[in-house]
Order: sequence, then C-alpha cells, then structure tokens
Amino acid sequence: MKHFTRGWPVPLSRAQDWSEQLVPGRNKRVLHVRLPCWKIFPSGVVYLANHLRTEGYDNQFILDLALTSPSKQQRELRRHIRQFDPDVIAFSWRNIQTFGPHDDSPALDAVLKYDYSDRLLDKINSIYSASHMVFDHIWQIQRNLRFIQTASKIAPKSQVVVGGPAFSEFAELLIRHLPENVVGVIGEGESALTQIVSGGDLTRENVVFVRDGEMKRYYSGAYYDLASAGPVDFKYIAKIFPEFDQYTNGFIGLQTKRGCPYSCIFCIYNILEGQKVRYKRTDVVADEVEQLNRDFGVNKVWFTDSQFCSSSQTVRHAETLLDEIIERKLKIGWTGYIRLDNLTKSFAEKALKSGIMSFELSFTGSQKMIDEMRLGYRLSRQLDKFQMIRDLGYRGQQIKLYIPLNAPGEASETLLETINACKTLYKLFGVQNVVPWIFFLAIQPGTELERRLIKTGYLKADYNPLSYNPMAIKRLLYNPKPLGPIVARAHLKAKRESSVGNVGTQTLRELEKAIVMS
Repeated sequence: MKHFTRGWPVPLSRAQDWSEQLVPGRNKRVLHVRLPCWKIFPSGVVYLANHLRTEGYDNQFILDLALTSPSKQQRELRRHIRQFDPDVIAFSWRNIQTFGPHDDSPALDAVLKYDYSDRLLDKINSIYSASHMVFDHIWQIQRNLRFIQTASKIAPKSQVVVGGPAFSEFAELLIRHLPENVVGVIGEGESALTQIVSGGDLTRENVVFVRDGEMKRYYSGAYYDLASAGPVDFKYIAKIFPEFDQYTNGFIGLQTKRGCPYSCIFCIYNILEGQKVRYKRTDVVADEVEQLNRDFGVNKVWFTDSQFCSSSQTVRHAETLLDEIIERKLKIGWTGYIRLDNLTKSFAEKALKSGIMSFELSFTGSQKMIDEMRLGYRLSRQLDKFQMIRDLGYRGQQIKLYIPLNAPGEASETLLETINACKTLYKLFGVQNVVPWIFFLAIQPGTELERRLIKTGYLKADYNPLSYNPMAIKRLLYNPKPLGPIVARAHLKAKRESSVGNVGTQTLRELEKAIVMS
C-alpha cells in the first residue's frame, strides 16, 4: 500500500501528512485519473500533467486504472482521492465503444455470423457473444460514469473534470449523466485545464457542463500553441506516475503535431483536433525520444499524430525529426500512420535509416473509392511510392494496410481493383510482409458519413449513437446489401481457415473467388 508525501508515493514507514510536505509551486493538487481501457501508454494525460507543471502546478499524481484489476478500481480511486486530497480531479476517458469493426474484433465476428452465416450453431453462438458484448458495453459506460460520480460525491470541494477522445466525441450526451459540478473538456485540454486549476474564465474554452438543469456549451476559436511547448520531463512524470515503468518495454506514444487537413468521410480526427495542422518543434520531440531512450531504456516509439506525414509540409517536418534521430544516433524503432503520396526519396531513405518498424496506412486499390471516401490522394502516386520504398533498401518491415470494405459507392468492380492492388504489393514486398487489416466503416457522430446516411434514411435523424439496442448498434457497423453478404461470408470462411495465413489476406482471396463465381 502506498501513501503520499511531497506529491509522490513513498513506503508507508515514510508517509507523513500531505499538507505538511508540499512540493514547491502553486498550492493546488491535481489528481489525473485515466479511466479503464486496454493497456496503452496514456500520452494525453502525460502531456497535460507536464503542461500544468510548466504553469507552476507541481503537486500532481497520475492514477492509471487501466493497470488496476477491475475488482480494485473503485477502491483505488477512493483511496487516492482520500490520501491525495486533490483540488482538481481530472478524468481521461479514452474508449467508449466495445464494437471495433475490424477483422480482429469479436463484435464484427458476432454481427457477421448472426446476419450471414449458414451454420445454425454460428447464429446461436453469435447471439450469446453479442449479448455479452452489449452487456459489457453498457457496463463500461455506467462504470466510468460511476467513477466520476464517486469522485464528485466523496470530494465535494474538488473540481471534477472529464475529457479525452471518447468523452469529446459524445460530450453532450455524457455530460447529462454527470453531476452539475463536473466540467467536460472537448478536444485538446491544456488551456481549459489550466483555467480550471487556476479558477479562470471558462467561457472562452471548449467546455460543456450542466447548471440548474441546463446544459452550457462554450467554444474556443484558439488552439494550444504547440510550437512553444518544451519537452516532457519524463523524470518528473515517473515520480508522479509510479506505474510509468510498466510501459517502458513497449511502445511509448509521442505527438509531433496536431490537426488533420483532410476530410475523410468516416474520420473524427479533424473534428477532435481541428483541420489546422500545428507543429511541435522537432528538436523538442527528439529531446523526448532521447530522454526516454537514455534514461528509461525505451526503444519503441509510436508517433501518435493523426498522420505522421501526409501533406508536403508535414513530410518536411517529419524528415527534420528523422534528421535529429539519425544525428543523435538514437537506437530506436518507430512507427505511426503514414500517407505515402507525398513522400520524397529523401524521407524514405531517412525513415529506413532511422528505424521505421512498419508502414501503416489506410488503403484501397480503387480510385473511385478513394474519391468516394474523400481520402485525398491518387492511387497511382501511392503505388509509385511503394515501388520507391522497395528500391531504396526496404528491409522486411511490415506493410500494414487498413482496408475499408463495402463503403458507400463500393461495387464488385472496385473490390476486385483493391484485391489486384494488394497482389501488386505482395509481389513487391512478399505476401508474408503485407498485412491487409480488414475493417468496415464505423458511423461516428459529426462525420460526413453520418450526414450522408441520415440523408439517405439509413439512420434516423434522432438516432442515439450510444444506444444500448443491439439492432441499433449493429447498424453502426456499416456493411449493407447487396455486397454485405458476399463480404461477410468471405470473411467468416477466412476466419475458419485462419491457419492458412493472415485473416485479411485470406478474406481477400475468398472474396475474389466469390465475386468471380457470382
């Protein structure tokens, strides 16, 4: 059991009253609570804690409930609140949907079996699986709401805050289920959280809350000045986040920029972060990589930007960062989401030299579908860039293709185009190195896809994106007829024969057979 003194956990024998041992700085205590999700480095929480420290708020602590067993989470939250006695409790809500429409998702498997399997046992099992997942979906939302409600109840003098990607996406729905003293932060949180901690004006921040039964929503036209941010002090983070070392053997997420200039119909990045791209200084990011590598032995970095490189300007920024990594002789592996169409020969050479571990990108082999989904690139240029990577010294890195199937406008011809484009990549890199990651579009609030589907009548205008109704949830995993049954049965057959190889590769093989025979 850990007690707190001077802002960090210490052995029980050394514990003293917190109020007698404040770290020098402004006299405000901030408890950051990352709500349960799968184990993934809490980059957003770390950036916020580091920002508050630069504003003079040293007295912080990070509680990561993702690392706490479910049976102990409520107890640990209460214990930390009681012992740390925070002025502000800031919750980060990362995940909300149990249903991931990709080929590694049990939800997708259950939906496809229920709708399209010709095996009675599959249908029965899918009903059982779906029931369990819907219950889990309801339980996760209610559990997280209870965590926030608990904090508000047992610490009535503390200001309770909630933000994060999941909350931001469903903010106006979720805030109605929380006590009136809770403030919701939408999108990036540095400015709003600083105002909350300092007791400042929130009317110019991107926040939502309920007062006297009425929801108040304020907007900010300004973005956090990412270019002025210094490097994260990971030694400080390790002190206020005792479980930090549980992440150092895996990928640590670092951000080099925010914002996405593209308008893909299914994506919410440009909603959460805005379309204006803001850059962090590359020497600052390199300082963070070097610090993690030198002081904590971290050797894998995931650049968490919506796209690590996309436009010509972002490619130049990313290349400058790679120059820093190479010049400092940092022995790391790295990856992130990449758009290939604007890659230069110089960037590709430096990516290979600096330790890129995989090329991860959205992919479809049909220009018609690229245009339908507003992906904003030319397929011919993308294929040329693949050839360039192969020619410049490719060394077996994984080529991971996130392939949306049966999106609006899809036809048998466009599916075959995608399958043939994948075959081209198999020849270039080897079928063992190309991983088609099959997914179906998830309908997200505020996206162009949602607007289109409401207009066509696929969704009702007043639909609830957080519905607990299994049939309503099923419609949010977009795989309509007439291609839906063909794609689904190909995927189900591939899953049954997964020993043959990668499920995505096998799905495309089965899909080609089905289309040719139809």
